Amino acid sequence: MADEERERTRRSRAARLPDATDETIISALARDARTGITEVAAMANVSRATAYNRIKRLTDDGVIRGYSVVTDHSKMGLGVTALILISGSQPDWRANREILSSYPEIEYCWYVVGSADIVLLVRVADTNRLRDLILTRLQALPGVTATQTLTVIDEVVHRPVVRPRE
Repeated sequence: MADEERERTRRSRAARLPDATDETIISALARDARTGITEVAAMANVSRATAYNRIKRLTDDGVIRGYSVVTDHSKMGLGVTALILISGSQPDWRANREILSSYPEIEYCWYVVGSADIVLLVRVADTNRLRDLILTRLQALPGVTATQTLTVIDEVVHRPVVRPRE
């Protein structure tokens, strides 16, 4: 019976959307993940214990999946950002997942429905590296029939947290 009760509690928690207090906490941590619990609690107008418990619940529920460092890519020697759209045959998607996951230049990889099958966000030092990635490695993947590259000229919006519109 205890296992059933835990499972019901887990399901009800997973279905719960973050409330205004949770959103304040998430926003504070998104701005700076090093923000101390006392400061987070003050921003959310709750006690330290409540802030701690909320963060733990948000983490346990998978709303907060981790904490990260935000870098300036150009200062890291990665001056070129591009979106690469890949089209290909569907049977090869599983094998390509593993291969694409091993490429350090790929920041994001999405399998999509539409005119392309895969969209990559890549960051490389220069156009020579971009050319080599596309022509040597990506176009050689099993089942790839075409690639299209969109080079980013300005990053206008980068939000670590996106909220549904009210």
